[in-house]
Amino acid sequence: ARRGPSMASRTSYMLSPSAPSRRRRASAAQAMRIRRALMWACTALACVATYRVSSQPSAADSTLAMFDDGAKSSAAFTSRRDDGVDVMRRPTPSSVSSSIVVGDALAREGGDAEREVVSTPTSRGRLLTLSTHGALMMFDIDTKKSTVVHEGRGVYYGIFPADVGEAGDVAASTGPHGNGHLAYVASRPENADITSPLTDSLLLIDLEKGVLVRDLKIDSKFTHDVVKRGSQVFIADTGGGRVLELEYPSMRAVFAAEIGVRQHVNTIVPADVEEYGMHTVWAVLHNLGPSMLVLIDLEKGKVLKTLDKVGSKSHGCVPYKNGFIMLNSGEGQLIYVNPEINDFDVLWIDSSNTFMKGLVVIDDIAYFGVSAFGKRWERGDPSKTSDIVAFDLVSRTMLWRETVQTLGLLNIIAAPMIDEASTWKAISWGKDDSAIPAITTENDESQLLQDTVNDNEFSNWIDLSAKERPESSGLSRQNMLLMYKPIDVRDLQNFINTLPRDAFKAYAQEKNAKLGGRTDNMEQFKPNVDTMILVFSDRSGKETYVFPYWHKLKRYVTPILTDLFNKQLGIQGDPFAHIIRLQLAVMNPGSEIKRHVDRGGWAKNYHRFHVPIFVPSDQDATEFVMSPMGASRVNVPLSEGVPFEINNAIAHWVTNFAQTWRIHLLIDFDEEIVPPERRHALEPGDVCDYSKLDSGCIS
Repeated sequence: ARRGPSMASRTSYMLSPSAPSRRRRASAAQAMRIRRALMWACTALACVATYRVSSQPSAADSTLAMFDDGAKSSAAFTSRRDDGVDVMRRPTPSSVSSSIVVGDALAREGGDAEREVVSTPTSRGRLLTLSTHGALMMFDIDTKKSTVVHEGRGVYYGIFPADVGEAGDVAASTGPHGNGHLAYVASRPENADITSPLTDSLLLIDLEKGVLVRDLKIDSKFTHDVVKRGSQVFIADTGGGRVLELEYPSMRAVFAAEIGVRQHVNTIVPADVEEYGMHTVWAVLHNLGPSMLVLIDLEKGKVLKTLDKVGSKSHGCVPYKNGFIMLNSGEGQLIYVNPEINDFDVLWIDSSNTFMKGLVVIDDIAYFGVSAFGKRWERGDPSKTSDIVAFDLVSRTMLWRETVQTLGLLNIIAAPMIDEASTWKAISWGKDDSAIPAITTENDESQLLQDTVNDNEFSNWIDLSAKERPESSGLSRQNMLLMYKPIDVRDLQNFINTLPRDAFKAYAQEKNAKLGGRTDNMEQFKPNVDTMILVFSDRSGKETYVFPYWHKLKRYVTPILTDLFNKQLGIQGDPFAHIIRLQLAVMNPGSEIKRHVDRGGWAKNYHRFHVPIFVPSDQDATEFVMSPMGASRVNVPLSEGVPFEINNAIAHWVTNFAQTWRIHLLIDFDEEIVPPERRHALEPGDVCDYSKLDSGCIS
């Protein structure tokens, strides 16, 4: 692995354990081994009475034998079953029914929760995965029923969905949001069991069948969180005191940033690519006490930011409304961290002595785990239960609280079936396919034009409030896509046709200003796409910069702006005074803009318009797709000179597999005039750093 410079000077306080502490750990480990032997014996006796056990190995057991590390044969797992490590574990849930405790708050207070038998798999409802110290489970938030998916591989932790075709012969059905049944989950030996033959691994598990498809060993110890973003996988190597970045799907090590074992990193949140770059993550440092949230550049091995008021022994972190939702585990609190003031507000607190782990935010509801405090060696106790709490972040009220027999401490709550980012981004369950009609025929396109073009009303644009909750608000054409009347773009077309073929390449724009700090973003999401910038803003959209090429193209672009904004939208005065970003985006033949969501103040608080200037004649080879979660995809009609506004907070992607280029004029528009003091002129040859535009053009 490529290793960045050590950050020990910033955050590490690594100390060598003293002899007494080593003896205490050895005693704890010995006690744990004895306790586990007793628990296994009790479990085996309980299996006789509770489970229907097959006398022959099942197909599921055979599948569990599959490895992909190039060293072990399929007999490796079988021999391990026979040598006493796994022989007394419960039968796999794919071949038997599991007895799971499901209860509610009244049951917790009034006695034993109701015992109910639930078989694998659960119904295809709104499902959460629960990674615990004893099993990987499913929990249906509507029926409140839980199911064991997989067990017998020690402690289960971070989870993310596999891509399409990941399992080879076992077909995956993951899509842009997941929506599949194959997922990687981190597993490791139990905390105090130093005799375990298990190693830290990523297990590829079929969530529907409950079987292990692949076992990938990872260079990590005491692994906690594991998350995926596109072609990147990030791992909290807690025992090694590092944050790792792997390349997906090869799982090749790319970077390893050292933090320190004592910091006990437990949660990873990929940072905004546009603002911080491709290899930057937020990491929660438990610190065995007062915790921190740090922003780490894995490529450079540097801590960029530190928030040191995020609770005690904290876990979980989901970016939400310009801050972070986190679990102040040491105090039993759900909190909102405000990075601007480096402090937090308490949203909910459990008055009893509880410990909180596992957090997702779906449709403005936080689902998190609450468990009783206990010793570390007790965390693998199969009789252990945890509560799952649903809390409405808008009304700030608890909706329900359910007790689940989690077969050990609850570690991670996720929803990999609907989004790979379920543990590190606020997501949505989505809606029925009928929520948004797909636009697939000419009649549909004509109807869309009729619905959105109005001769008698001005200011017919998308309500910006629709960008606040694009997937959970009432989706409609009016808050997703609007088409306008055709505009004459021939003057701009004729000018572009006079330019050299490579005029849009960065090296050919020497007389324009240059914008750095976006290379990683462009390479990942927009490979083979060129841009000619006329106006650009900082990430917030408040500070805008006029590039020299605006003056070169002004006479050709101004008539387009006048037609769209003055004539069609009724804007008074010069429309250019409202523009925060203006650029020509060139999709070369064979290029694609990958599925993405535009983020930042520039996207959320302003209108995004497209004016197609050149559209390939083979329109079947060019596609602009919007993909609202849980609804049919929408194919945006592309015609030269026909403008449209999109809600760019909704996922979208574009392909151009034609033999000619596709060029759009992109406009980001402020409903108010941009104050003159926030409009800055650049000179030819100026070089600006995107991450510093809020402070001026700094190369």
